[in-house]
Amino acid sequence: MVLTMSGMITLPGQEASAQEPGTLPAEWLGQGRSDYMEYCAGCHGVNGKSAPALVPELRGRVGYFMCTKSGRDYLVQLPNVAHAPIPGEAELANLLNYVVFVLGDGSAPDGTRPFTPREVGKLRLNPIQNRSLVGERARLVQQLVSDCGAPASLAGFFEGDAHLSAQR
Repeated sequence: MVLTMSGMITLPGQEASAQEPGTLPAEWLGQGRSDYMEYCAGCHGVNGKSAPALVPELRGRVGYFMCTKSGRDYLVQLPNVAHAPIPGEAELANLLNYVVFVLGDGSAPDGTRPFTPREVGKLRLNPIQNRSLVGERARLVQQLVSDCGAPASLAGFFEGDAHLSAQR
């Protein structure tokens, strides 16, 4: 199943269809949201707005990373995600899908497929290490802006921060 930027969900083998608000999978809104609150909201904010904290804001922005395989992989391979004390891959996939499709607030490209437990399980075995997270993010954002039409403001950790994040 895929939730698109236009609020459509696509099931494998079906055309996209309009969905009423609140029809997202219950596990994203239940366990995924609960895990986000426990493990992520302290830094990224309850609603995905972290500004002016020195961590990336998620609200309306995180979905752009789903435009490329490397951006998608990055979301799972961030050390705090890959090493999250969430034992099950399905539970971590629900958290990531909550972040991308709910907090991402329409920023994921049309046709984006949700994370699967299998994908998450494989990717979390290879977390980013021995590389600058800020540098890795900057490289990906540059690619997302040039190849996917992501806004240049994504270079900042939050709206209005582009000049600050580039210097970190």
